[in-house]
Amino acid sequence: MAEPQENQEQEKDFSLLGDFVRLAVLTWSIAMLSLNYLGYVKAMDPTFPASLLTGTMASFGVNVGRANGKKKDDMPKVEETSLKR
Repeated sequence: MAEPQENQEQEKDFSLLGDFVRLAVLTWSIAMLSLNYLGYVKAMDPTFPASLLTGTMASFGVNVGRANGKKKDDMPKVEETSLKR
């Protein structure tokens, strides 16, 4: 009877460990991109930390795409005559 409780505790421990690792990767990638942007790290290609940042954010459920899937060309255009007063 004690097996289901032990399994739940182990799953909870693995979940916490997984969350900690994802948070560590997220923090590291943000730090590396920020340091690269500020000019402190010059020999690093920012593509790798950027891809880690995007993947880690997606694992947390953050979507960085457009909200309704429209492209920039599909956006309504404002007529020039309405801007003049």
